[in-house]
Amino acid sequence: MQRPDHLPDFTDPPLDEVVLGVQFAPVPAYASVYSMKVWDIFEAEFPKVEEYPILEPQFETFGGANIQAGPKIHIGAAPTGSRLWFISEDDNHLVQFQPDRFITNWRRQPNTQSYPRFEGLAEAFEANVTKLANHFASDFAYQMDINQAEVAYINIIPVEKFSQAGEWFELWNVGAFDVEALNTSFNEVILGGDGKPFARLNHQIQSVFEADGKQRAFRLSLAFKGKPSGNDLESAMKFLATGRDAIVTRFGEITTDKAQRIWGRVE
Repeated sequence: MQRPDHLPDFTDPPLDEVVLGVQFAPVPAYASVYSMKVWDIFEAEFPKVEEYPILEPQFETFGGANIQAGPKIHIGAAPTGSRLWFISEDDNHLVQFQPDRFITNWRRQPNTQSYPRFEGLAEAFEANVTKLANHFASDFAYQMDINQAEVAYINIIPVEKFSQAGEWFELWNVGAFDVEALNTSFNEVILGGDGKPFARLNHQIQSVFEADGKQRAFRLSLAFKGKPSGNDLESAMKFLATGRDAIVTRFGEITTDKAQRIWGRVE
């Protein structure tokens, strides 16, 4: 996989986290006791384990009187058990597993590990999903049936004042008054070649404080979610690549030229 030439590129982007994930029909007869076999697959690369509450199934739906992103819809039995995080030794990478979900995260850490780019993350994600699918096929005679996919980019942009939003984003200018906090979000429906909606691109900008509680920052999250054209991994990977293109393109459109110069936009 090669990076498309038309996408904006930066030498020092404010990227803090990247998420790639697929949701699939729950594995029949799966129980929490089998999760040790899943960790066996990933332990060499992800030796640390943490446990979290399970994520509810979510589906992007379109049309109807009450449209909303990510409604909770149950199809068949809901997954049981817990969601496991398998974490790399340097804490930069993790994979999340539960009986109907597989997610990978790259997270910026204080160490010197550089961002591996979407192409590297996608290649590793595809390889890991393939390992999991092979485990399901051999141990449960189950073929992975992917029904949703998502890709998200989370950016942290340090600022002196939240009133500086207009210096970073093209969406508005609030410099005329003192802003204590800012929180805005909106969704964009993405249409396919047939003119029908198949995904949503969610934009969210929040005013936050970094870990020290003193440094102000804007948290810009762009998330692309929906149903791939098919239920196989190849279709999911194409969906994720489409989502990355939409996210990076929109990032270049909603951030200012001044901000992009600071981040080292490559001309």
